[in-house]
Amino acid sequence: MLLISAKISYLRQKCPKLTFVFNGWEKHEYLSHMGFFSLCGFEHGRDLGEAWGSQNYLPITMVREGDFYEKEKDYYEELPDLVQRHVDRVAEVMARDKEYNNVIFDVLSYSIREIFRNVFEHSGADSLYYCAQFWPKTQKVEFAVADFGQGIRQDLGTNPNFRFTTDKEALEYALLPGVSGKTHLPRKSSVWFNSGYGLYMTNRLAGHGGNFMIVSGDTGIYFSEKTKMNFATSFPGTLVKVNLHVPRIGDVQKRLGEFREEGKKIAAEIKGSGNRPPSAMSLLLRRDYQKIRN
Repeated sequence: MLLISAKISYLRQKCPKLTFVFNGWEKHEYLSHMGFFSLCGFEHGRDLGEAWGSQNYLPITMVREGDFYEKEKDYYEELPDLVQRHVDRVAEVMARDKEYNNVIFDVLSYSIREIFRNVFEHSGADSLYYCAQFWPKTQKVEFAVADFGQGIRQDLGTNPNFRFTTDKEALEYALLPGVSGKTHLPRKSSVWFNSGYGLYMTNRLAGHGGNFMIVSGDTGIYFSEKTKMNFATSFPGTLVKVNLHVPRIGDVQKRLGEFREEGKKIAAEIKGSGNRPPSAMSLLLRRDYQKIRN
């Protein structure tokens, strides 16, 4: 839903004379309610973010980087801390009771944060779009995030250690630990530095009974527990879709610890990764980080 509407929105901006016609749009109540047609640029259904959302879904919503600065003191905070605050609110809505459904809250708080960070730290875009859905019976939760930034290959190309000639090659590497467009730069924060582990860790979480898809440029990659599929597409910027089977993940912190150790070994074999260890926030859950900060 987000992939198609974001692409149509982009095409309408690039080609204002192009005509799009939706026949029978009124029959698609879910799309209308979630803001699909609004993002496409049509006055059908609810506007972006207009739907209230519920414990089971969040409509297509646009977030600008400036939206994270809610108070005067926020301008003295690091942006990732402000992103985390926003993401925690999203996770709390979906988890309903974050103490009772702490696994849902933890996995959403972690994985959505990592994707949001990638947008504002790597894409060059100043806004993103996201939506989410939770299925109580199967205990699966899915979210998607899209931006119209420079794309994965262009971002990794800012690192002199990585030069990729195709989007496919860039996407394959971007999902490996230690691969980032900024790992060659000096660290500006002892907590929030770019270690290239965000997509890797999130993808691994989705591998436990869920699935993961990333699209950038002319290539898309889809992963499930037993399947990997590459496909041709055309998307300006980057879109990530994550489907998580919460019961299969179990202890999120334990899973992240396992992935960290495996990731360190993989990163050590990647030329140009600098073998930089995963950043503190690529490993810690929000509640653990709060203890450290306090």
